[in-house]
Amino acid sequence: MDCVYILGSGSLANNEELRLSLRSLHENMIDLGKIYVVGEDPGFLPPDMLFHSNDCYKEKWKNAYHKVCVACGIFELSDDFLLMNDDFFMIEPFEGAEFPFYALKNSNGGTCGQHSFHIHCPIRLNKEMYLKMPFSMDQKACRSPRTFYGNFYKAPPKFCGDFVVHVGEGMKPPEEQIVGLPCFSIGDHAMLYAPFRKWLEYQFTEPSPFEK
Repeated sequence: MDCVYILGSGSLANNEELRLSLRSLHENMIDLGKIYVVGEDPGFLPPDMLFHSNDCYKEKWKNAYHKVCVACGIFELSDDFLLMNDDFFMIEPFEGAEFPFYALKNSNGGTCGQHSFHIHCPIRLNKEMYLKMPFSMDQKACRSPRTFYGNFYKAPPKFCGDFVVHVGEGMKPPEEQIVGLPCFSIGDHAMLYAPFRKWLEYQFTEPSPFEK
């Protein structure tokens, strides 16, 4: 199964989070096929992995939706694919084709549907189904395409808490926060906290084939 990263502009860590995320994916995804990155050029990817797409909208969700649509138009991309963010890190072996549809427990999708799939972890998508779902950037209600997708196609939710690791003084060590999780995510400023960045780099020291 192929994977897609949607990459925005303005990384605070010179896109090192993407480098480490790619390493984590390469180490743990059993059925990993090709990887496509849609967005800005992080400066270290092989050219055939990158599809340029600028942030054309003020709202982040619109840029994300647009980039996923761009990805769905890539002919070579597998019909089913795993959507990643540069701040997602996989920490145990898994098959993308069987990756659960995680949904936030004790929450709902509001105008996007019954369940909230707006959670900081990968989601499994079908490119034809994504393009055909009746979702538009012009609507004024639902602003989570992945939640709309999960509800519209009745994806079976696996309820959980969010996967964000919190860093900084007074926080539990990250190794304690990730116990029992299949993956984790980080906030925008996490890579600026030196102790955490050192810890994260130590987790994924082996370069992946996706670094030229």
